Amino acid sequence: MSKIVNVFRMKCPRCHQGNLFTKRNPYSLKDALKMPDNCPVCGQDFKIEPGFYIGALWTSFPIVIFLMTLLSVLLLVFVKMQLEWFFVAITIILFSLQPIIIRLGRAIWINIFVDFEENAENK
Repeated sequence: MSKIVNVFRMKCPRCHQGNLFTKRNPYSLKDALKMPDNCPVCGQDFKIEPGFYIGALWTSFPIVIFLMTLLSVLLLVFVKMQLEWFFVAITIILFSLQPIIIRLGRAIWINIFVDFEENAENK
């Protein structure tokens, strides 16, 4: 359970202390995806290899599909929105959530490959 919580907190997968991103605000668009090279607490390398985070596309895609399904049911079934307005609404919503989705994808991706270590901050 701690891996899932750690992903949403966007902390280092090794020590669960250091921040994955330099800025906490994902809507600081200039710095939205900036990550330190290493964890400031335990020194874990966040730039594991060149192009490492391209694989995060595989983890952000299911997030988008889940959100699209949820929004489709909500807007089409419960709200009974017209199809034209539905496409406008879903485009605006998903576009506005994109910085968060990309960050979540990266957090999931690095947590798949780096395991938690007890007392990692001491190394």
